[in-house]
Amino acid sequence: EFGSHKGSFPGAPRTHCAVAAMASSTSAHLRQFRAHLGETAPFRWFTSHDMHQILLLGPEGSGKTTLLYKLKLPSWRATDMARELAYCKELSSHNGGVAGSGDPAYHYEEFSSRPLQNYGIWDIPGNATFQMLWPMFYRFVRISAVIFVIDNFSSVRDNMDRIFQARELLHTLLNEDELRAAAFVILLNVGWSEEEDPQQALQEHDREQALFEVLGLPEFKNAGPHKNRILGATLNCATIAPDHPKWQAILRDIKLIHNMVPS
Repeated sequence: EFGSHKGSFPGAPRTHCAVAAMASSTSAHLRQFRAHLGETAPFRWFTSHDMHQILLLGPEGSGKTTLLYKLKLPSWRATDMARELAYCKELSSHNGGVAGSGDPAYHYEEFSSRPLQNYGIWDIPGNATFQMLWPMFYRFVRISAVIFVIDNFSSVRDNMDRIFQARELLHTLLNEDELRAAAFVILLNVGWSEEEDPQQALQEHDREQALFEVLGLPEFKNAGPHKNRILGATLNCATIAPDHPKWQAILRDIKLIHNMVPS
């Protein structure tokens, strides 16, 4: 009876052979793909040579994630964003995260703009746990720029221990071989807007320049290896938008440095 079925479906043996051949070919492709992944650094397959990659780094609580998502979702109100991000951090600590470590993971978003065309931003937490993982990102992703965000708005902005720790981190990053051609932007996250409160911005100008000096910006600008690739900027990360003139100026400077500094 089995033989009669074979006779009734003359294509069955050929179909079985085709399926077997397809399975063998698929298995071979999977082995090749697995071997390729084994030889490829983490994150490398996520990036494109035509897309600039920017790292958002800095101490915990400086406003990196706020900046990222105000650029991605400019209509998201700052108060709502702060509440949602705080909830995510609390939820992570209750679900096996490291207690007190702050942000539970890195964030990545992609953008388009005239100065840089296509670019991606990696927001990496600044707590002690993630600081040890920072090199994993810039050693396995080709980085065009590092935006180092500094808290210049909160009640602890004058904490000298935090400021000197930020300076030390900045020194380390500037001298990393993988970042030797990257643009560096020291970004002071302020709690006001020049457009809405020009008087406050004027009053804070001297303090901002003093903070840049403590962080080493004038020193870096005069140092041979770094003087053409580092700059300072101030903006309010909670009110920024992707088309804001200050953000567009930062992107233009990054593009200029990227074209000037040999890789």
